[in-house]
Amino acid sequence: MRIVDKVADVQKRMVVEYGIELDGVWLPIAMLRRLDEHGPWHVPFTEPTTDQARVLVAHGLAEPHNTGLTRSSGLRNFIEALPFATTDAFSKISPHGDQRGNRL
Repeated sequence: MRIVDKVADVQKRMVVEYGIELDGVWLPIAMLRRLDEHGPWHVPFTEPTTDQARVLVAHGLAEPHNTGLTRSSGLRNFIEALPFATTDAFSKISPHGDQRGNRL
């Protein structure tokens, strides 16, 4: 008995990640919000890189902790000051650079 009638098509997708660069280090907003809400990172969230942790601690946005980082007093105001808008959906782009088959 066959479970799958055809092989699944592999698709390539572009992922948009919102964040801020601070001292030349990329800090994703999702990581900052996770730290603000829950303290140290837990699975499936990963620990920050060494550079991210250094910048967060240096700017008082996080404090070192034996299980990761904990929120600092400056983190909530920092996150609230970041402009944020939801990602708008956009149409599929063909390999030729067309959108919806129309030339731009």
